[in-house]
Amino acid sequence: MSTVTTTPGRSLNLAVPCDLAAVREAARQLRSFLEQQGLNGTDLDAWELITAEAGNNAVEHTPPEALNIPVELGMRVTPSDAELVVVDHTPGFELPDDPQLPDDPLSESGRGLFLMRALSDSVRYLRGREENVLVIKKRRTSQATPSSDPQQSVEMAVLETTIHTMTEELAASYESLSAIFRFTAELNRGSINAEFTERWLHELRQIVAADWFVLRLADPFGALLAVTHCSRNDAGLPPLILKGTTQTAASIESRAAISRQDMWFDAANPFASDDPLALFGSPASGLAHPLYVNTELVGVLSVGRFTRQHPFTAGQVNIIHTFADFLGIQIRNARIQEEHLRTRLVTRELEIAATIQRSLLPVRLPEPDGFRLAGFCESASKVGGDYFDAVLVPDHGLLLVIADVMGKGVPAAMFAAIFRSHVHARPDLAVNPGEFLTWLNRALYPDLDRVEMFVTAQVVFLDQKRRELRIASAGHCPLLVRHADGTIKEGDADGPPLGIDGDLVFTDHTEPVHEGMCFLMYTDGLIEARNPAGELLGLERLKSWFGSPHLKGAPVAAIEAGLVKLAREFQGSAPAADDLTFVLVADDPASAGGAHVGPGNLHVAY
Repeated sequence: MSTVTTTPGRSLNLAVPCDLAAVREAARQLRSFLEQQGLNGTDLDAWELITAEAGNNAVEHTPPEALNIPVELGMRVTPSDAELVVVDHTPGFELPDDPQLPDDPLSESGRGLFLMRALSDSVRYLRGREENVLVIKKRRTSQATPSSDPQQSVEMAVLETTIHTMTEELAASYESLSAIFRFTAELNRGSINAEFTERWLHELRQIVAADWFVLRLADPFGALLAVTHCSRNDAGLPPLILKGTTQTAASIESRAAISRQDMWFDAANPFASDDPLALFGSPASGLAHPLYVNTELVGVLSVGRFTRQHPFTAGQVNIIHTFADFLGIQIRNARIQEEHLRTRLVTRELEIAATIQRSLLPVRLPEPDGFRLAGFCESASKVGGDYFDAVLVPDHGLLLVIADVMGKGVPAAMFAAIFRSHVHARPDLAVNPGEFLTWLNRALYPDLDRVEMFVTAQVVFLDQKRRELRIASAGHCPLLVRHADGTIKEGDADGPPLGIDGDLVFTDHTEPVHEGMCFLMYTDGLIEARNPAGELLGLERLKSWFGSPHLKGAPVAAIEAGLVKLAREFQGSAPAADDLTFVLVADDPASAGGAHVGPGNLHVAY
């Protein structure tokens, strides 16, 4: 305290910094002074609470320009009564004749005045221009004369203990509500963070007169407790593993987390030698309180004193419980908000990635002379690893590419983008699909090998002049060729996927194009579609449908729509497990010689 003047045995005057923690310490000093003057426990409890309330009001309502002026507290004691004088530098207020508790249980307004009036005999408030004076008087409770009746003496002792406990509980409950209100009010002005939590843990330590604290927070799986806040920066407390270690039995904090109950430490229950809290030394008394929200472990708060003789009172334990549980709820809520924010960010990033991936696919499909094309791509999630393309090669024909990057999501989409950039980098290799795949594999291998991924791919060159297909495949689904009579020929899936071996050499084979022929390139998401019973659509079912008579002479758009319908009706209510992508090319003599002009049929969905 800045200034202390006393009249031995009669009065105590304190000049207290304008700070809530200093007010609480002053209330304890006044209590000690009154105890020396012979006041009993009931009066001591009442005066400590009155002093704390009066001092808090004086601090909380002081304007910023007067915060450097101390709050003056004076206590005068006579044989018959005690009087508290508080001088503040606030704007002042009108003292109501009959203060009442506020309707809102969390409201601070009026609560202190009600308690001061209820616990004293008179309250006066004198307002001035630069300072105000609060005067509170209370008659001293007479000390009971020892009774000759043992039963009466016991009853009096029980009564005094009960009154003391009730007063303590009242003070503790109010202290809890007051702290929670201030905590909530500050929280409403900003989100909870490390600095906020640290400040309020020190506030709790002062409220319950503790010497130290440790807050550990659990990982998302409740398997590890790590220190996030400690009153001693040099404590060096290691993390606690809650499962599969002997450390669990030795640590009071671990036992509190697992049992979901307070674990006390004191003279009767000292720290084990390998308990991390033993770093605080001995003697020590206190408790480790687990923080649970519903059934989820948030953390453990340990609060202690450097003594074994003076454990926390019931009221102080109540404050620790209330504060810790409320803090646990706020920390859990903050985590939920962070998770929601991360989810929104990831969702937005996936939406952007999906937009970028859609831009990698052809905007429109070319229509080479004498042929019709259709393409379809639908991702099982926001972003997939399927890719297809159709590129006109001037004076030569049409390059068709389809690929499936192992995996899903952003990594697969990234490699699909890289794959596309390589495809468009070497159009000169289009007429030789085997050589094209060999070059692609050599270019992509270092990156694919580094992340242990691979790409299945199929490259087809349609030579319009020679009316033939040149086909090369890298571990991809076999090309299906439908002849005019409905017979289906299955192409070979030559070679392993790209990214398995950087020195692979791929070859291609030639397939003549006859009138009325239609061929299908697709990814495994088509034949591996599953129905609710878990059955696969399969290659044989696809071949049977592709060769059915009703497709004879059907336009390529109708074949595309029928293929999508086949996959979706087979899948039913079962969720899509993989991307669905395919390309159709059909011989169309009617479009030869410029009879047909316009884009091919293209559907892309995510």
